[in-house]
Amino acid sequence: MELLDARRLTGPNLFWEQAGALLDVRYSDADSDVIDLWKDEMSTLQKIFNWQEYDLLIRHYQDGSFLLSGGPIDQLYAVIEACELAWQRAVSLCQGRKLEALYNKLSNKSDKQLLKIRECIETDSNPRMIELKSRAEKEGVTFLWDDDFVSLGMGTGSQTWPADKLPEPDTVDWSNFSDVPVAVVTGTNGKSTNVRLICKMVQQWGKIFGNSSTDWIRVGDDILDKGDYSGPGGARTVLRDTRTQIGVLEVARGGLLRRGAGINRADVALITNVAEDHMGEYGINRLDDLIEAKMVVNRLVDDHGVLVLNADDEGLVRFSSRIRTPICWFSLNNRLPLIEKQVSQGKTACVVEDGWIVIYQGSQKLDIAKIKNIPITLNGLAEYNISNCLSAAAVAFFLGIPPEFIASGLTEFDNDPATNPGRGNYFDVHGIRVLVDFAHNIHGLTALLKVTERLKANRRLLTIGNPGDRRIKELKGLARVAANANPDRILVTECVGYERDLGPGAVPRIIHQELLECGIHENKMQVFKNEMEGVKAAFEWAKPGDLLILLVLAQRKKAIDYIMKLKAMEGDFR
Repeated sequence: MELLDARRLTGPNLFWEQAGALLDVRYSDADSDVIDLWKDEMSTLQKIFNWQEYDLLIRHYQDGSFLLSGGPIDQLYAVIEACELAWQRAVSLCQGRKLEALYNKLSNKSDKQLLKIRECIETDSNPRMIELKSRAEKEGVTFLWDDDFVSLGMGTGSQTWPADKLPEPDTVDWSNFSDVPVAVVTGTNGKSTNVRLICKMVQQWGKIFGNSSTDWIRVGDDILDKGDYSGPGGARTVLRDTRTQIGVLEVARGGLLRRGAGINRADVALITNVAEDHMGEYGINRLDDLIEAKMVVNRLVDDHGVLVLNADDEGLVRFSSRIRTPICWFSLNNRLPLIEKQVSQGKTACVVEDGWIVIYQGSQKLDIAKIKNIPITLNGLAEYNISNCLSAAAVAFFLGIPPEFIASGLTEFDNDPATNPGRGNYFDVHGIRVLVDFAHNIHGLTALLKVTERLKANRRLLTIGNPGDRRIKELKGLARVAANANPDRILVTECVGYERDLGPGAVPRIIHQELLECGIHENKMQVFKNEMEGVKAAFEWAKPGDLLILLVLAQRKKAIDYIMKLKAMEGDFR
């Protein structure tokens, strides 16, 4: 019996919409009684600390269980302590030890475990926060909170206070607060490109976006900070900025599973696609588990908003039967029965038709933009980016962006590093064609290599690496996709700084070995200790007429700067 993790859930999450605490535990079938014992012990602790109004929930997965308890938002650290105490006692009882009942221990003022929980409650208690939250719910005003700040409203209609200096609810002018339109974007592939496309459309409309993503926190042209802000903290930050007129939030799987969503409502949510990636983490062991995790964003829109889904994704289509939220489907195939049914019923769909991005709603048909005029589609060759354009157009439509600005956002969005860094960036370096991307999973690499097959080239070279937080099965699958494409040369690189669970050198070793087992000869390969060494070796090998497919993540900026330097050189850069 093992306690693997204990954490707070601060917003709508995979399990429910409330905040609470979660334990991740494992145990053998012989010890399964420990779960009921935990529930009994935790129920007693809830009575002791006056948390009876909050739910308890058990969620089983393949290798263990999640044990959840709701709780007051200002006392969640104490709830975690209580959950851990209940688990410790449940394990002891399961092992046959005799324990004094918790109620009997109340008279013992020196009981360290109960005293620790009481001290935690006293330290963190913030009655004013609870009062504001309750009043905001009655007034219909958005309430965002964390350990440091509390805010009412969103964006231009918001105000924020330090968590320890909150106003009394009766002194607040509740008519001052309002929301701004908000879109959340999740999925396995295409998230970054979609949020960038949507932000471009917002700019074309003349509005100021607030964007949180794996790249940065950004409001309009002002980058507040760089880094991975696809979790709840990034979302709250941009929606507290009083310049934000439209929120565009990238929501990653990890943030949803670790903490839940950072907000309680959105106008439109997009799930681009769902494919196996990061499996084996947080109880996600099957594709359906991952789909359900991504569907957390549906909790944000189910009462009033729209869910934009990919009709070309079999898993999402299958899962959609459980959803009651209005759905806007998008597809590369306007003859799909699902799309034809959607259009015939007057519901919204975004499709490719006669070479155009088209939106159907009711009896209306809107021709948005010609695909060949959209740079990131590579003249229609990059189907994955056509799909991204469809989904972004659909999201923009439900944000209220007029069609002409959706169109100009698509056609003026370049595939260069300044506009869409590290995603499908295309260069011509003295006759050597270069495609820079980071296809980090089987689904993404398959789509990318499908495009490069259509690009004429004398020879092809692929650099490949990956972070070390994937399962070995996923890394081997990635290598097999690369081998099936049969490039003339493959350079395997270490993703420095992203070695994570597998450790330094492990990912290149796994990929290299799998390539050998797939029949790629040793003399066609080389292994490098970082991505930049691979990029430089690629250019040393290349000749005019060749195509370099460079997959880079950790040293993306260095790689692009290096390519631009070579491109600017006169004559033969070697």
